[in-house]
Amino acid sequence: MPRPATSAQRPAPSAQRPAPSDQRPATSAQRPATSGQPQRRAGVRVARVSAPPPTWDGRLRLGAGYDSNALLDSDPDTAQSATSVYNGEGQMGWRPVADDTDFVKATATIAYDRRPQLEEMDTSKLALGVSGASQGASLTTGGSLSLARYWLDGDGAAAELRGGASLGWLRRDSADLLALELALIHFNEETDRPEGADGLFEIGDADDRSGTLAAGAWRHWWQLGGGSRIEVATRGGRFFANSESENYSLIQPWLALRLRPEGWEVQARASLEARTYDGERVPGDGAENAIIGLLSASADRRLGHGLWLGGYVGLGARDSNYDDRD
Repeated sequence: MPRPATSAQRPAPSAQRPAPSDQRPATSAQRPATSGQPQRRAGVRVARVSAPPPTWDGRLRLGAGYDSNALLDSDPDTAQSATSVYNGEGQMGWRPVADDTDFVKATATIAYDRRPQLEEMDTSKLALGVSGASQGASLTTGGSLSLARYWLDGDGAAAELRGGASLGWLRRDSADLLALELALIHFNEETDRPEGADGLFEIGDADDRSGTLAAGAWRHWWQLGGGSRIEVATRGGRFFANSESENYSLIQPWLALRLRPEGWEVQARASLEARTYDGERVPGDGAENAIIGLLSASADRRLGHGLWLGGYVGLGARDSNYDDRD
């Protein structure tokens, strides 16, 4: 998701990060139940279920942690940029269609991130989405559409409309997924941020970093059994911004691992994104080139039915030939 503009560095428009490593090609397959006799899903060799998914579901996530550079400052030592972070997210889902081969799901999400040492960075989010898929003998087709609005310290900061389509080829021990995405990303100008609830409908003027992202991705999974897998992928795209100096092309490979021993879910991911911008920010200095590296790992333990406890750590760095954009 695009990171709302901050009062410190104005980061480049953020293309949506690739889907988390635990996101599967859109299918109606659910994680096998721990009891009962699982049955083979009609026409598919890799997905097994023990019961239809519920029509309604809900999820609540609570977290606490530490951010060493919440302002995305190229030199975080020059200003207060570190802060503790407390966050919460609630999501409600509705499946009007959910059978052996097809599903449609609508979701509503509300989230809030609190940063006590940097109250101007408190972030709120409201999102609505719908996704669906149709599963054949070996191919799965899917699509999604979502709308999200972000607030920064109570003022409207960014909005995003995103659509996607995918084609998955499922096999017993591996899977391939081709995905296309199109996103309209709007960053509010710092002087035009509607306050509070007004920011939901009054979007405000767009700054130079706003624009349209078009991208495609290929992902390959090696299934390790029990829901565990290794993933390699690459993503490429083009961002068309309001300002030529903010237009860029991107290529992003990544590697991910997911392990699911009994009662646990462990994930790790490494990605590297290269961006090439079109125009010069400073005459004579040439166009910008940037590399964005991300490392993350998490471990979650199931305490009981629907209740999990876990930890997450991440490291990110952006290196640019413009030092103030690091």
